[in-house]
Amino acid sequence: MPQFTVDEDLAALVEKLAKPKPFENLSFNAALRRVLQQHIKAKKADPDLDQLLAESMALARKGSKKAPSPSPQQWAASVPELKAKKGLGTWQAICDVLKIETAGDSARRKLRNWVKANRPGWPAVPELSGD
Repeated sequence: MPQFTVDEDLAALVEKLAKPKPFENLSFNAALRRVLQQHIKAKKADPDLDQLLAESMALARKGSKKAPSPSPQQWAASVPELKAKKGLGTWQAICDVLKIETAGDSARRKLRNWVKANRPGWPAVPELSGD
C-alpha cells in the first residue's frame, strides 16, 4: 500500500472542506473521504471548492521556491589545488580534505571564512542571501 506525505496546508484545506461538527475528531483519511464524497455527490462543479483548491495550489507553487544551493563541485573545480581530488561533492567533504573543523556550523560558511583568512588567492566561496 503506498504511503504519502501530506503538507500541513493541504491537511488544513481538507479539514476545512470536511466541515467537522464541533468536537468531531476526524482522521485525515476520513476527512478526505468525506470531501471527495461530497464533491462527487454534487455532480456539478462546486465554485467554493474550486476556489479553495485554486488558492491552495497557488500557495503551494509560490511558497516552494527557494534559492538554489551553490554547487560545491563547481567551486572545487575552480580551485587548482582541489581540482584533481575526488569525492568533493559536499561542502563538508571539502572541509574534511582541508582539515577545517565545522563544529556543527555550516560547512560552506566555515570554508568561506577559512578561504578569506588563509587562501585569499582562491575563488570566493559562494554566499547565500541569509549568510
